[in-house]
Amino acid sequence: MHRRCLTLLALLALAALLVGSAGAVGVEVRPDRVLDGDTVTIALSDLSNGTVFSLRLDGTVAPRPDGTFGFATTDLVMPFSLEQGQVQASLEETDTNELVVRKGDTEARMSGASQDGRFETERKIAIGAGTYDEISLSGTAAPGATTVRTSLSLTGVKRGPADGTISFTVRGVTSGTMTVSVFANTEKIFGKEIALGPAATATPTQQAGTGAGALALAAGLGSAIAAALGRRR
Repeated sequence: MHRRCLTLLALLALAALLVGSAGAVGVEVRPDRVLDGDTVTIALSDLSNGTVFSLRLDGTVAPRPDGTFGFATTDLVMPFSLEQGQVQASLEETDTNELVVRKGDTEARMSGASQDGRFETERKIAIGAGTYDEISLSGTAAPGATTVRTSLSLTGVKRGPADGTISFTVRGVTSGTMTVSVFANTEKIFGKEIALGPAATATPTQQAGTGAGALALAAGLGSAIAAALGRRR
């Protein structure tokens, strides 16, 4: 009984330590809106070694006129490594799918057909510090789909500097949203939605009494005045 109590106390202390370390991590993501070719930065501070770190990008994108879609991050900079690394992806409202992770001469490619419009894949992969040329999701949308939902996550045990910035360039999207989520020891510590593509421009509206309506009213009044003057003569 005494041993069980000690074990329970040790587990509670470990859980408190994990929660404390996760809560102390600082995260700042910029900007609030990105165009095709813009760069997203994720500044991290006080991220301890040994933390199970996960970066997840959830996106909603519109298919192209030919039914294909694509969401890619290029020049992704990782300031630290993720031991026991894993890449996971899921897509919804799709027909065919492909996930590509490329760094220099090393490339991992996973593809397959959707089941009931959904596709999931994962791959254990070494996620070392450095620059990744491409991490992308692409394929064809399900028939009749107007949007495709994508989710991409990188997970592993963090090793490296406590402070650093993850950055990547967004490619292949013209409209939609992307949500950046950061997890530490399975606890979500940050989430932010970023708009993709240019902001919608407001359509100018004519005020009452202006434009063609005003011209028609003026012409009508002119005809009425002319007719009245003619009757008086």
